[in-house]
Amino acid sequence: MKKTILVFTILLACKSLIFAQPAPGPGEKQGERIAERVESTETSSSDQKALVKEIAETARAAGKDNPNDPDKVKDAVRDKLDEIRDRKSTKDKPGGKNNKEIEEWVKKLKRDLMDNSYVALPPASDTPLLCSATGTGRTTGHIADLSLYNPTDQAITAEVSPGFIPSDGRFQPYVSTTDVVVTVPPHSTANIPIEGYCADIFKQPVPAGVEMPALDEWITASGNSDLAGNWQPQSSEGWKPNPASGLTVPGTDRPMPFSIDLYAHPEEAASVLLEALSCISTAYDDMNARGVIETPFSGQPDKEREAVIQQTFWVYCATLTGKEYKLDDFSKNTRTQFEANTGQDLNNAAPETKAGLDQGIAGFWGTFQAVGAEAKVFANDQPAQKDDWGPVVEQKYRVYAAYREMGYDHDRALRSAVPNEAVRREWGEKFRRRYEGK
Repeated sequence: MKKTILVFTILLACKSLIFAQPAPGPGEKQGERIAERVESTETSSSDQKALVKEIAETARAAGKDNPNDPDKVKDAVRDKLDEIRDRKSTKDKPGGKNNKEIEEWVKKLKRDLMDNSYVALPPASDTPLLCSATGTGRTTGHIADLSLYNPTDQAITAEVSPGFIPSDGRFQPYVSTTDVVVTVPPHSTANIPIEGYCADIFKQPVPAGVEMPALDEWITASGNSDLAGNWQPQSSEGWKPNPASGLTVPGTDRPMPFSIDLYAHPEEAASVLLEALSCISTAYDDMNARGVIETPFSGQPDKEREAVIQQTFWVYCATLTGKEYKLDDFSKNTRTQFEANTGQDLNNAAPETKAGLDQGIAGFWGTFQAVGAEAKVFANDQPAQKDDWGPVVEQKYRVYAAYREMGYDHDRALRSAVPNEAVRREWGEKFRRRYEGK
């Protein structure tokens, strides 16, 4: 009888202990939910299965460490995903096909967890703000919409600075020019339109509503301060020799005979891109204020500014990556767009229509080249012993050179580029000698 009572007493004590255990807190529940979600992820290799186990263990451990704070659990899982992404990155690693597949798998998993709120979005400027950005489908101008949500009980002020928005290769990378300070009230969302320019003409823009790269991947750079002194590209940082580039270190006269892969080395390219865009924008504004800029968009100043800066920047970016974006490319794109917009076959167009289109192409291209030279992002091909052209004559020469590249002879190119007969008499022969390298 004593033995039975003792056993019954022990059982009651055990039940008492079981019932005394606290219920899982919101942090633990969040960790378990994330772990279960990750474990349901489709895998196609033993490496991916191992990563699933690693991420799930991180989620459960974070839940135990933060039983009452689900946001910290989300942060811990996001940090683990970023750590795996960096660990498995193919950057600077030869070959790496398997690593590339894992890297893409991790990115897809992270995006899925973020979209379904299993993982916290990265904070902006080291604040608790939850951030996300989506594309607008545009290449230039209003390129993205940034959303900043404040989950706290206090207003939060954050700064959105210009920077390079990298790409995984599916869509265009961008340079954002937005520079604002915003205060987000408690439990509210601030929506900020992001202005910027595309850095790769050969890629499509991020479609409207499609997620942009996470904000913690955007690269801010101090531009000219990073390129100060005798800065030179280093091969150890991804730069490759490109003797025929014709570029300069932005804002200087120093040649930069190098190229770089913007997708593999975004951090190394960011300062150069930001400073190049800044120099191009400043040069355009200065030349426009002096009345130097002449394009078919002259009656639409905002559209003209956006187009000239973007096209000049495209020429620079293409050359910087070792590609070519030349007059012929611009001409083909313009003619294709003209036919699409008008429904007219240029082969059957009237001579005056063709001449008008040539005028627009040469006028634009000459302006892009003149702005790039003024900005000191393109090396100036003017022989040192020649007269100082000045920006007005330089722009006329660049338009003349564009006509020559399009197959016009000297006289026809000169008449098309310089309507004023007195100016033609003064500069015509100098234009010819410079273009022909004499």
